[in-house]
Amino acid sequence: MDHTSRIVQVEHIRVWTGTPFAEVVRRIEAETGVFAPVAAMRARIEAKAPPGSVIEDIAAMAGRSGLMRFAALDHGAILRLQGKPTDAIRFLIGHPLTASRMTKLQIGSGLYAPLSLLVAADERTGTVLEYDRPSTLLEQFEDPGVAQVARELDEKFAALIDCLI
Repeated sequence: MDHTSRIVQVEHIRVWTGTPFAEVVRRIEAETGVFAPVAAMRARIEAKAPPGSVIEDIAAMAGRSGLMRFAALDHGAILRLQGKPTDAIRFLIGHPLTASRMTKLQIGSGLYAPLSLLVAADERTGTVLEYDRPSTLLEQFEDPGVAQVARELDEKFAALIDCLI
């Protein structure tokens, strides 16, 4: 058995905006596309749809930001059940074709695709957005190709955040 371990330093970004939570969520939905259910894509591949058409369909799912939502996990729901009235959603955001550019080079980079964006209401009637800078998550692979894609993701995430605040 071969086992390795390493500590990775990650830059965590936290942005506060006076924009209300519901409006930030609406903007995320406007700026990002939605990845079609995995089952639908799998069925097309199993039906031997031409790879180019499947790839084109995946590319077309991206929103204006060039990104898409894979999931929206309502962290606030469980907090509200426990008596803490909080709105908080963790969005899984990315693009499968971008991820494939990394995973072709370093399969382990798939651990970070899609990326997480936490959006939470705060007591000042504003919203907090939190995420880990992609380039810092992915520098552990020490691969110039992965690093290039990670820098592109840094830029896309920063541009998305600018649209939300």
